[in-house]
Amino acid sequence: MATATQLTKTPQAAPGQPQLRDRTIDRLAGLWGRARVGWAQLAPPQRSGLAVAVLLLATLTGGLLWFGLRTDWRTLYAGMEPDDARQIGQILTQSQIPFDVAVDGTTIRVPATQLDKARLATAAKGGARSGRLGFEIFDKPNWVGSEFDEQVNYQRALEGELEHTVSTLADVESARVHLVLPHDSLFREEERPAKASVVLKLRRASLAEGEADAIRNLVASAVDGLTPDHVVLVDAAGHLPLGPKTTEALQLAAEQDLEEKLIATLEPVTGAGNVRASVTLDYDRAATDVTQETYDPTQTVTLSMQRTEQSSGPQPVPAGVPGTASNAPNAQALPVYPQPTSPPQTAKTESGTYAASKTVKHVVESPGRLRRLTAAIVVNDRLLQPAARGKPAVWQPRSADELRHLTALAQTAVGFDATRGDALTVEDLAFDLNHVQQTTPLPQQVLAAAETSPQLLKYGALLLGLAVVLLLGVRPALRHASAALPPAREQVRELPGTGPAGTLPAPAPVPADADRLRTQAIFEQVTSQLRREPTQTSRLLQSWIHSE
Repeated sequence: MATATQLTKTPQAAPGQPQLRDRTIDRLAGLWGRARVGWAQLAPPQRSGLAVAVLLLATLTGGLLWFGLRTDWRTLYAGMEPDDARQIGQILTQSQIPFDVAVDGTTIRVPATQLDKARLATAAKGGARSGRLGFEIFDKPNWVGSEFDEQVNYQRALEGELEHTVSTLADVESARVHLVLPHDSLFREEERPAKASVVLKLRRASLAEGEADAIRNLVASAVDGLTPDHVVLVDAAGHLPLGPKTTEALQLAAEQDLEEKLIATLEPVTGAGNVRASVTLDYDRAATDVTQETYDPTQTVTLSMQRTEQSSGPQPVPAGVPGTASNAPNAQALPVYPQPTSPPQTAKTESGTYAASKTVKHVVESPGRLRRLTAAIVVNDRLLQPAARGKPAVWQPRSADELRHLTALAQTAVGFDATRGDALTVEDLAFDLNHVQQTTPLPQQVLAAAETSPQLLKYGALLLGLAVVLLLGVRPALRHASAALPPAREQVRELPGTGPAGTLPAPAPVPADADRLRTQAIFEQVTSQLRREPTQTSRLLQSWIHSE
């Protein structure tokens, strides 16, 4: 009873946080004891499999947590100068926006949730200004600068403004402009025209059609005395593909246009993907100057005609008595002397020039005249029945009338001219793709859909990783643990109205080693509890004594 009295006088601990902590520790100790018992009951192969499953589960769980909780960085600016990157970093730091700088120091990334905020913050401060300054160079006055310094600053500012303007084009990533301003002189030999060189870093393989000429005109219009012919465009690789197109390039572009026109004309009739066309154009690359004169001897024409005609009537002849009486104004001729007259006179003159009919033809032809056009067109067989349920598709050759109609359509589309020697052929041949089932596998379809949606790819990877963890980690571990635990003992009782045949089957006996290990684990758990919490243990014993 002394022991009971001492236990009664032991002060009780105040309920609260220590009791909750003690219960938690007891539960953890119980779990640890059961885990040790289960581990001891496992066979060596089962222990190895469980260890591998736990390691795999921990690895996949850590990878999923890293992938799901990592920061999604998005590019804010790329290809910047180091000074601009430093200024942008200061702006983001002042705005309390986390950012990441690439190894080369020209790319700044921010979290996806802060991308819009970062753009607004940097735009409010003027944004990134990679390259040379424009006319901002004159914001601060230079009181001690000379006229030469002002001229150099003006040239630098003009080059910077042109760089910023050209860089705003969709196909241009960055630009570098060098100008040579015109130099006037009293001597003509010492005058120097304006020139410009532009280096472009393109976003694609080449510029769009006409964009190179647009850049030349843009640069030439911004500099006094500069013409587009004196503007040279060079790509970042040092090549010169940005000048005027060569003859071969123009010929290839014309052939491609005709091929696309043929396909666009025939595909609505034959079906999509059932037409292949190839066009070859033969141009005359030499200049021609022809003068031709043609005479027709069967036809004559009058070149010039001149006619002269003279006529005169009878004229009186002087007669009578010589002297004054015969020549007086009122003298009368005597009948003895009749008045004689001269006979009338007529004269005609005609002069004409005649020549044969002549035709003069002068033809001047510049290089690039189309001399001949040849086109080869292949159409696929007609599809009668598409492939379905493992059955191949059924194709049928096209009739001669249909090929004749297709030929007429193709000739009209390309401007066929038989007198020029053009040749156009339309043939019906079976394509190799007719015997291949054009079905896209499901994995490729899933990958194509995932590429278009990064968020879908991210969450799909998370779900896939979770499924792998459950199937390869949790499920095998639970299977091994359930197989290692001893089966529970079932009470055997007789069913009402039945004999020994109606009894339930007796459970398999538990191995002696398992019972011993379980007893040892319980003994160690109780011993550790007594040593760790003597006060609580004494209260427990006191309650047991009083209950008896």
